[in-house]
Amino acid sequence: MTDRVAIVTGGLRGLGRGMALGLAASGVRVLAVGHLPEDVAAMEGTPNVRPMIADLRSPAACDTVVAEALSAFGRIDILVNNAGLTFTYIDPARFRREKPRKFWEVKDEVIQNVMDTNYVAADQMGRRVAPILVNQGWGRIVNVTTKLDTMNREGSVPYGSSKAALEMTTEIWAKEAAGSGMTVNIVNPGAGANTPGMNQELKDWSREG
Repeated sequence: MTDRVAIVTGGLRGLGRGMALGLAASGVRVLAVGHLPEDVAAMEGTPNVRPMIADLRSPAACDTVVAEALSAFGRIDILVNNAGLTFTYIDPARFRREKPRKFWEVKDEVIQNVMDTNYVAADQMGRRVAPILVNQGWGRIVNVTTKLDTMNREGSVPYGSSKAALEMTTEIWAKEAAGSGMTVNIVNPGAGANTPGMNQELKDWSREG
C-alpha cells in the first residue's frame, strides 16, 4: 500500500478521520477533505496526510480536489466517499427520543443540502476519479452508507433517501466496472460516529433515558 494514494472525503473528523488515519498508518498517502478550518489545523503535520477544505457540493470544488491529489502525490488509487450530513443536522431531536419530523415538515434547503452532500458529491467525485482508476487498471472506490433500518425508518428523510440512492449507485458502478481493475464497494459502519455533534446528542439522550 505504500505506493497508493487515497482521497477521503469527510476525512477530517469522525469516521472519515479514522479511515484517513488508518490508511496513512498503512503507508497510503491521503488527501483528507473536510469543510472546517479547525479540522484542517488538527490534522496538519500528520504523516502521510494532506488536509484540505472543499465544498464537494460544487462540481468545481470536486475538480479542485482531484487536481490537488494529482499535483501533491502524482496519482490517485482510492476514493472513499464518506462526506455526509446526518440526523444531527437534519433533526437533532431524534437523539432525544422526541417524535421525529414528518417528511412534509422538512425544509427545502435541508433536503437539498443533504442530497447534495450525501449523494451528489459522491457521484461527482466518483465520475471524476473513475476514469483515472480504469486507465491505470487498478483502483478502489468505497462509498459509506448506512444500515437498511436506518434508511427506511420514520423520520429518516432525506438522510435515508440519500444513502439509498448511494447504495443503488454503488451497485450500478460495480457492475459497470467489472473487469476494469477498479472495484466499487460499500462500507456500512452500522453505528454512530465519534463526532462532537453526535457525542453531545448521545449524552443528552443518555441523561434523559
